[in-house]
This record gives sequence, structure tokens and C-alpha cells, in this order.
Amino acid sequence: MATISYIRTSKDAALLLLGIIEEGESRRYSVRAEVYASVGSPSARTELSEREMSVIKYADELYRAEKKALSLLSYADSSARTLKLKLQRSGFSREVAEEITEKMLSLGYINESRQLERLVLCEANERLRGPLKLIPHLVAKGYSSADVRRAVSALVEQGELDFSANAKRLIEKKLPSDATAEERKKLLYRNGYKV
Repeated sequence: MATISYIRTSKDAALLLLGIIEEGESRRYSVRAEVYASVGSPSARTELSEREMSVIKYADELYRAEKKALSLLSYADSSARTLKLKLQRSGFSREVAEEITEKMLSLGYINESRQLERLVLCEANERLRGPLKLIPHLVAKGYSSADVRRAVSALVEQGELDFSANAKRLIEKKLPSDATAEERKKLLYRNGYKV
């Protein structure tokens, strides 16, 4: 059985810190006040049932996963798929990783279309990658092929992306002015341009 040893309010008044002794070991759990109310708001030195304990453990895992997700997203943009994988690699269960990823999407912390446009522009206009190299690269980062193609098409239509101009810039940047046609073809092919 598990017994509550202490209940404290954190700096965030909606969050409670619970000290619970289970099988002789003391652990601290962080749960939202409404979750604690849902298990009957037991007082200190109260024994918890298995159901109450599983609700508290799940709520604590959700809280920790949300903190981890926010930390990951503050460091760098992630697609939903990538964030979910990072959370699972950090030790969170699949269902918790999915739930927190959905929450981050609904709150607007993950905006894949905006991220994708930024990545496409960076890869194409700065790194001078052609479409044959750019699309697989972004698919490997967790974006769907259809979404990448849609973003590329939209940026081309808006005039923010011009693969022909980028190919010329690549040749000027990487090859001497007296380069042969064969050298140009090889360079373009290596960088993902149709030759």
C-alpha cells in the first residue's frame, strides 16, 4: 500500500507536491489540484488505493513530460513526430508522449507549417539544396513528404524560392568560372538539382 506522508503547495498554486511512501520508499509526485480533488483529496497519513495511486502516477508523468516538452521546444523547433520520439526516448510512455504532443499542438507551441517554411527556405536559399535533396532531408526530420512538397510549391508560387537562381548561385559559389559543363552537372546532381 501507498501512504501520503506530506502535501505541499508549490509556487504554482494549482500544483501540489505529494510525498508518498510506497513499499518503504519515499517519492515525490507533482499533480494538479483538480487531479488531487478527483481522487478525493486525501489528507496526510492516508492510505491510497491502487486506482488512486495510478491516477497520481499518471498525472505526475504528464506534468514531467509537459515540462520536458516545453524545455525541448524552447531549445529548438520540433515536428510533432520528433517531439513524441524525443519524449519517448526520455523515458515517458507512448500514450503520455502522444497526449503531451497533442497539447503542444493545440496550444500552438508546435506550428509545423511555419517551421517547415522556415526550414525549406533555409535549406534551399542558404544551403542551396535542390528539391531532390531538400525533400528527403526534411522527411528524415519528421515532416511528411506531402507537407514538404506543399510548402515548396507555396514558396515557389510566392516568389520566395527560385531553384533556377539557386542553381546558378551554387555554381558561382563552388566552381571556377572556367568549369566544364560536366563539372557543373556533377555539382548540381550532388546537391539535388535535376540535370
